[in-house]
Amino acid sequence: TGISGPFILFGGIKTMFKWKKAAAALAAAAMTVAGAGCTVGSGSAYAMTIDGEQINAGIYIYYSYASYMELTQTLQSQNSKLDVKDDNVVKEQKMDGDSSEEWIKNKALEYCQRYVAIEKKFDELDLSLTEEESKDVESTIDSFWDTNGETYEKNGISKNSVKSVLENTYMTNEVFLYYYGVDGEEGTTEDDLKQYYEENNARVRYIKFDLTDGKGEALDDAGKKEMKAKVEDYLGEINALKGDEDAMEDEMDNVQSDYNAYVTSISEEAAAATATSATDADGNEIAATTEATTVAAETTTETTAAAEESAATETAGAEEAAETTAAEESASEETTTTEAAVETDENGSEVTTTTTAPYANEQIIAKVTTKENTKEEDVTYNPCKNVYDYVFGDGQKNYGVATVVEDDTAYYIVMCRDIKERMTEDDLWTETQQNTVISQAYSDAFEDMLDGWTGEQKVEKNDSAIKKYDAFKIDMDSSSQSA
Repeated sequence: TGISGPFILFGGIKTMFKWKKAAAALAAAAMTVAGAGCTVGSGSAYAMTIDGEQINAGIYIYYSYASYMELTQTLQSQNSKLDVKDDNVVKEQKMDGDSSEEWIKNKALEYCQRYVAIEKKFDELDLSLTEEESKDVESTIDSFWDTNGETYEKNGISKNSVKSVLENTYMTNEVFLYYYGVDGEEGTTEDDLKQYYEENNARVRYIKFDLTDGKGEALDDAGKKEMKAKVEDYLGEINALKGDEDAMEDEMDNVQSDYNAYVTSISEEAAAATATSATDADGNEIAATTEATTVAAETTTETTAAAEESAATETAGAEEAAETTAAEESASEETTTTEAAVETDENGSEVTTTTTAPYANEQIIAKVTTKENTKEEDVTYNPCKNVYDYVFGDGQKNYGVATVVEDDTAYYIVMCRDIKERMTEDDLWTETQQNTVISQAYSDAFEDMLDGWTGEQKVEKNDSAIKKYDAFKIDMDSSSQSA
């Protein structure tokens, strides 16, 4: 994990702090995009002075370029047909009511102000980077510079400037944890974090029954009625074991296997129905062959352990077009269904034993929170809106009871269980998870704190330098170097 913002995402940082308005994708792009050949030169003038601290040209150019990349990526997400490689097209666009050029300048200024605010607060609080963090900075910069240094120097960005930006992201993390870490200045407790996680995540097991036939085509009303009867029979078998959740889980495994076999059988029947036969030159019949009628067998046997990318241990990530907090990585899955261990028997021989992971088919589904003005059609729910609504509604009141949830294209058997049972340090409540929750719960509060610090700053701009370091003076095709 790493801190997102106007820098590449680096490993080894204890948590992730997400700058609210900075697209995470910008981070990698700002450092690795091919062709960052800027024609501004390497002038030594300071771009601005903030609370007495001068922002050198390299840092400003870096943030200006990062802002340019953020703008173009945001524009592209809003309109995939827009040619953001054409500077004239980009210049014609507006963002938040400002022209593209003005928006980039404002964003670069914002980054510079936050840079200074963090530097000063870091010193004021007498914080320091750990030895490991300092080594991470040095090794990362050295490795990056070997590949990209020449390009950045041609842009007027020195190695020390890039190193300063990276160090500042680590400092941001330390300042954030000072205030909002467990037992931090703002009084965050582990119990608060657990409560937040438990209220915003659900522990779920489901089986999906697609409303399609052996050819993958939608069922008619009679077919849907037959499928619903089958699903309700399955449901009865599962709930007959109510009170013994482990037995219910085993029965759900049986139901999944039975349904998988059913899907295979109707697929084979559909293929057989399209079988063709022929005769050879002597009139002898050639064995029938089947046409390639691949059906739902590949798509309808979805188990609850294979839905979406894991977010039980890391749910604060890149902002997608839907601008959701948890839609992209809304489900947790066990990465393996079995764990192998080598033991020694009484004769001294090595014996390999395997243990089935206890929650291999469960998911941790996170609540989806969207930014203001996000369109409903841009939000992704796992596995669908109706199941999601049930999980965070009645599902939280009916632990250990399976139910059928209907959707336009499938029926689901869904069972919720109490997430608190898995809140242990060797399961869901790891140190990584705690830090992720800190970021999710308090990043907005830290945003407001940062805004308060920057709002009190005295800024003196060097307009001639800022004009010289115009982000649009970038020749995307002038370099072949990339990270």
